[in-house]
Amino acid sequence: MKILLIGPCPPPHGGISVHVAGIYRRLRSAGAHCETLDSTNASRPEFAIRLAQYSMRGWTLHVHVNGHNWTSWALALECGLAPSAGCVLTVHSGMTPDYVAKAAGIERAMLRSAGRLYRRIVCVNDAIRDALESTGAFKGRLAVAPAYLGSEGSRQEIEAGLAAWMDAHSPLLSTAVFFRPEYGVDVLIEALARLREHHPSLGCVVMGSGDKTQAEKTIRESGLSENVKLLGDVDHETCLAVMERSDVFVRPTLADGDSISVREAVALGVPVVASRVGTRPGGVRLFEPRDAAAMVAQIESAIESPETTQEDTLRQNGSMSRLLEIYREISPMEESLVSA
Repeated sequence: MKILLIGPCPPPHGGISVHVAGIYRRLRSAGAHCETLDSTNASRPEFAIRLAQYSMRGWTLHVHVNGHNWTSWALALECGLAPSAGCVLTVHSGMTPDYVAKAAGIERAMLRSAGRLYRRIVCVNDAIRDALESTGAFKGRLAVAPAYLGSEGSRQEIEAGLAAWMDAHSPLLSTAVFFRPEYGVDVLIEALARLREHHPSLGCVVMGSGDKTQAEKTIRESGLSENVKLLGDVDHETCLAVMERSDVFVRPTLADGDSISVREAVALGVPVVASRVGTRPGGVRLFEPRDAAAMVAQIESAIESPETTQEDTLRQNGSMSRLLEIYREISPMEESLVSA
């Protein structure tokens, strides 16, 4: 069993890169031959060379794309054309359905051409599956499985300075974002400004990478400099440790596929407030995207009544067992891996 995972590799730590890293750890610990190829370098000659080397040696390729832009489908097409023992494609982004609906001409032709090259296409939610199925190029090969692989919490200690800051703020919120419009950071800041009127010692740890210039400006103008900690990109263990110590985890996104961080927070027993987009597990308090007032109401509810409802499936192995079934369909697998 030889699996080459092709996708973004951390840093920065985000949904797809965390998922790729998680599959890598699970497969390696189970004894599989598994390597990663960082798709952020896809434009470099070294990427094409390494792709050819692995594919010609009979490795199964598992490609991970967001699915909501030209670049991701160009990558899917390039990898799908490589000779290999078989190809699996996972599509992650909640903006994929909108992209598929609007794609025309050469973009739609490339999407359909890429889709025909894969033995199995994994969609992280039903909406992505339905959108791809509507193109007619993916029939019979689509599967739905969340990108969540299971979580046991973090064994990592939080750095002393950050721990002191967190201890000095109550209630304490946390979130994991990229600083891009679809992550709803501006709506989060508006909600935090409203919450501070009733909770002057409120704190929010914001984890994630990207250009923070506008967010920093808005935070200053909102008088929240003492209440918001822009932590930047952090490793997955630190993210889990911060999440686990939070009173509420917030997901303000305007679009989502199936958020790993939301499922991790639910599994850790942390109350979650999230926008009503993509797929959300049971027990999450929902608000309409862009509605800061509704977000505030749900956060207040979570603070006052922090009881959570956890889904049994989140305590177990997440989607890893489904991925192993898919790998087994494509290439032989040792019995020890089947039960990994």
